Amino acid sequence: MARLHRKVRRQRLDHAHKSALNLVRDHDFIAHEDLRIRNMSKAPSRKPDPATPDSSVLNGAAANAGLNRSIADAGWGCP
Repeated sequence: MARLHRKVRRQRLDHAHKSALNLVRDHDFIAHEDLRIRNMSKAPSRKPDPATPDSSVLNGAAANAGLNRSIADAGWGCP
């Protein structure tokens, strides 16, 4: 299992290096954004329903779940 993880890691690094090299060759200016991965993968907070105090309204948790899976799969960093 560890061998497969190493292989995937090497493939991701290779792709990142090749993509970076292509960007450097093609563009004069490259900006780097410092993403707060931990904040991007947080579960949204509960939004209480003003009409009924015991229930809550939709807070976008289902939409955010797909983004969280994508971030975790891409291996951006430890959230």
